[in-house]
Amino acid sequence: MKHIIGLVLLGLLCSHAVLAGNVDDTQAEGPSQSGRIINGYQVNIANYKYALSLFIDNRYNCGASIITAMHALTAAHCVLGFAPWRVILYGGSSFLNRPVVRTTVSRIVVHPSYNPSVSKNFDVAVITVPANSFVGKPNMFPIGLQTAQVPTGTICFVVGWGLFDNNIQAPSNSLRYTNVQTVSDASCSATFQQRIMPEQICSINGMNMEVCKGDDGSALVCGGKLTGVVSFGRIPCISNAPVVYAKVMVPSIFNFIRSQARI
Repeated sequence: MKHIIGLVLLGLLCSHAVLAGNVDDTQAEGPSQSGRIINGYQVNIANYKYALSLFIDNRYNCGASIITAMHALTAAHCVLGFAPWRVILYGGSSFLNRPVVRTTVSRIVVHPSYNPSVSKNFDVAVITVPANSFVGKPNMFPIGLQTAQVPTGTICFVVGWGLFDNNIQAPSNSLRYTNVQTVSDASCSATFQQRIMPEQICSINGMNMEVCKGDDGSALVCGGKLTGVVSFGRIPCISNAPVVYAKVMVPSIFNFIRSQARI
């Protein structure tokens, strides 16, 4: 992944998107200690079966996460304004150019309080696919939602296909991983010079591995639970600035997800 960039929604990668099946296949399946998320480790999706790549008009756009047999969670800004027929979810593969399971989308619901012209808050959307689309498929399995408060300083992680080099405006072909640590709202607010809302949570890596454009919609995982959804950060992606996520456990977001996904 890469270091997060200016006060811009990370989902604006579309102009540098990659066509499905057209990325150079240069990496072997499995974990590796080389490469970036920005500079994240390459990992095998077998250990992160909830991870999905989200394509719009056959171009990679964002990450998403399996939360039930027929529902996925992503960032609202990744899918806002797009008809379901334009969106495809791919799962079961570590590589964008080796799709294993292709899933069409039947419904997209953006959080009713999300309004990008006002703020980046409530940046979540639930995607519905045909019944049992994510059941019995290779390397595909739901991740549970976070229900407990996550204290400042908690070690978490993110995986995704976002930019892996600030000088190369293209997503990573291979799934990449970075550890992050949650930081206080006050510290995060100071960086962005805007208030971090109760529906948001921030993290930082600080060791030259960071979430970046194209990782939008991917999951912040703490204690094995989906704790946040990548929303925005700084541009270019830098490891001494935090990333902001939609906070899954707050009732206004948690109840929306549960009502849409029927969980």
